[in-house]
Amino acid sequence: MSTPIMEVSSFDAECATSLTVDFLKRLGYKGHWLPMKVSLDGELYVVEMMFQKVSAKVQINSKTKEIKEYEFQENETETKSFLKSRGMMVIIAIIPIAIIVAKLLGAF
Repeated sequence: MSTPIMEVSSFDAECATSLTVDFLKRLGYKGHWLPMKVSLDGELYVVEMMFQKVSAKVQINSKTKEIKEYEFQENETETKSFLKSRGMMVIIAIIPIAIIVAKLLGAF
């Protein structure tokens, strides 16, 4: 007699992340998505991913592996570097030139 082997389907955070990446690629967002957060809220896995300036939040039912909801947002948290600011670059370039011109004119 053989006993039927029950196949256990373990859907975990890794599977949810992989499913999310595949889903995003099917939507046309190809690239290297960086997983930011995966959480289990009841029966829903909430997967948050980031790619360049876009973040995606995808909710997946852990029992059916069905995508229930997704959302995209533009990331605006990127701050400008002090030296990358064009105004600061102009000021940094003008000050030494002004000092050199002043020395040539004999002001110093």
